[in-house]
Amino acid sequence: MVKTDCVHFPLDRPCRFHKEHGTKCYRCNGYRPVFSSKKDKPHRILIVKLDAMGDVLRSTFLLPGLKEKYGRIHVTWIVAPASAPFLEHNPLVDCVWPLDKDIFSRLLSETFDEVINLDLSPASLALASAAPARGFTGFMPDKKRRVMCSNAYARKWLSMSAFDDAKKSNTHTFQYWMAKITGIKRSDYEIHVPLDTAAVAKAALFARRHGLGGRKVIGINPGAGARWRLKKWTDSGFASLIRSLEHSGAKVLLLGGPQEETLLRSLAKPPVAIAAGTDNTILEFFALINLCDIVVTGDTMALHAALGLKKKVVAIFGPTSSAEIEMYGRGTKIVSPAPCVCCYRTHCQARPDCMSLVRPGAVKQAVENLWK
Repeated sequence: MVKTDCVHFPLDRPCRFHKEHGTKCYRCNGYRPVFSSKKDKPHRILIVKLDAMGDVLRSTFLLPGLKEKYGRIHVTWIVAPASAPFLEHNPLVDCVWPLDKDIFSRLLSETFDEVINLDLSPASLALASAAPARGFTGFMPDKKRRVMCSNAYARKWLSMSAFDDAKKSNTHTFQYWMAKITGIKRSDYEIHVPLDTAAVAKAALFARRHGLGGRKVIGINPGAGARWRLKKWTDSGFASLIRSLEHSGAKVLLLGGPQEETLLRSLAKPPVAIAAGTDNTILEFFALINLCDIVVTGDTMALHAALGLKKKVVAIFGPTSSAEIEMYGRGTKIVSPAPCVCCYRTHCQARPDCMSLVRPGAVKQAVENLWK
């Protein structure tokens, strides 16, 4: 018998208990009905947070706060397919809906107490508007394309999204603003980064093969993705950092995706600097980060993953806001001395550009300070 009213069953595919352990409904101890009684009814939340992957990952800090706020919650999350795997492994997310052609049909088949939309993209606003929910938190469009804000903090975030000077003058973290918008008690709930058993085993095998055991491991994530290429520190800067670490006794683990394959190959200097491969799944990528003691990165998804895994981090900033990054007391921010930082431009004519002004010596010193 299939218990279709279980909060863990996403209806169109097996639940995590069956996927991970082969459990069938009739002998599953995890069964929990969506509506067991009026008194015990969970607060049903729809979260619309599509991409980028780093933003989705750091937004998971909201979940323990929402649970604390409402007690029992049932969370459905609409997300871009690339980010679905790490949400599916989050115990506080009951249903993950990858954004696809059937998404509006799914919305029509459910009801929610609250839709939380913290994005201002047209796609996110459209999904929030279509959701059958009793109330909304964050942003919602009206029929005249005006964006409605749920409170004063949401209005301030909208202003920062619209005006460069407001963005640049901000001194609070992303977590601070999202906590204020959603009304949760704190902004320092942890980012949830899942460690899949198979991925951890594969990473452990990689560590043994390359002699990482018993050594200080410094992860370097030199890329920045296709959308925000200007966030990337210079290739020469990373190469200089690696050279400076050659006689330190540390191992350098180069981390990246398919678009960084050529770069990682050029930076690799076995046995000191080892490329971890560029064809890893997102869960395997997290497991590789977990091998590191310190991670050096730009403003990327790897930054939030490392912080969620409680690693020490050296984060390098230029065109994006360093103030918005919550470091959880685990690292150092290095901000370019250029006067035009936090411009959020996708193209830049300045020479030298802001990231070229970040000196390798400053990054090396930050790594050594965290090493102590």
